Amino acid sequence: MVYDLSNFKYLQKITKSKAIKWWYSGQRPLQIGHYGHTPVALICNLIGAPAACMVLEEVIATGAKEIIEVGIAGGIQPYLKPGDILVITGAERDEGTSYHYYPPGVEFECSPRLRKRIENCFDRKNMKYYRGSIWTTDGVYRETKVKLRKFREEGILGVNMETSALLAVARYRGAKLASIQVVSDILSESSWLLATHYAEVRSSIRNAMNCALEVLCSH
Repeated sequence: MVYDLSNFKYLQKITKSKAIKWWYSGQRPLQIGHYGHTPVALICNLIGAPAACMVLEEVIATGAKEIIEVGIAGGIQPYLKPGDILVITGAERDEGTSYHYYPPGVEFECSPRLRKRIENCFDRKNMKYYRGSIWTTDGVYRETKVKLRKFREEGILGVNMETSALLAVARYRGAKLASIQVVSDILSESSWLLATHYAEVRSSIRNAMNCALEVLCSH
């Protein structure tokens, strides 16, 4: 599961995937291809928790059991830099969608089995990554200084718009979901460094997508 069309086209090329007819045909393509000899489904998801979960619901309804999200996140720890790879363990809920599935106080974590396989993949390739939680918010431009400091002090690695809600849906529907995020911008109290166009960001996203394919197709 990716969010950017250029990344989706990259996956399409290396898996030689073809579109299948489904609920969102014409808007969000769902394609089936092969990585090695194993079939794999590809989806280019919508951005933001409500829209992303709407698509995930349909993906799970089609039969998906294991899903790996490859996305981008704003780094909030001072040691992070653009292009760093984050293997997500769980997510802090600062969005509204997950509360339609579970009450406050319920915590969500990525599938331990999928996460471990992702870490093993990066380890085999000698690729550096950071392991930790992500902060998911609906308020794209309301990442206040107070919240930033709070989550940074708690050790949260970065911020994005989908993961905690996706984990809620996956848990509710009995699917396994893991997440790989690439640091695409840096958020601090005084500035915002937008780095989505950096070569190291694009390279890390491809490495993350390749790892996701290997993990899903290695068993």
